[in-house]
Amino acid sequence: MAPTVAERIAARLAALDFDGLAELYRADALLDVSVPSWRYQLLGSDAIRESLREEAGYLTEGARVTGQRVTPTDDGVVVELQVRFVQEGEERQWREVHLFHTDGVAITEHVNYCTGIWDAATIARQAVEAPMVRP
Repeated sequence: MAPTVAERIAARLAALDFDGLAELYRADALLDVSVPSWRYQLLGSDAIRESLREEAGYLTEGARVTGQRVTPTDDGVVVELQVRFVQEGEERQWREVHLFHTDGVAITEHVNYCTGIWDAATIARQAVEAPMVRP
């Protein structure tokens, strides 16, 4: 049985395959992104593809998903993601929640809430001041 669009979305995010993810959007899809102190929307798969390529530009060869939770919904999937990578010789990370709405074949709407990129000092401070009780 072929994977569902929700399964393909989750797999492409787990692989940090933003080009592959871009292939799953309807031509008239909406992307709605909230990052610290900013929110923007893009309409159309071409604009979304370009935005995903910009996001991929932050990643280096050592980028890895260190946490992922996938929750199917009636019309899509929710994907929680944590990514770590090295930039300018320093470990960095971001966390985000993706809400994907589909028509069963392709993505029609994608809402993304992202923490923004944490530098090594922020990661270390958080570990001391607010240690996680779960990994």
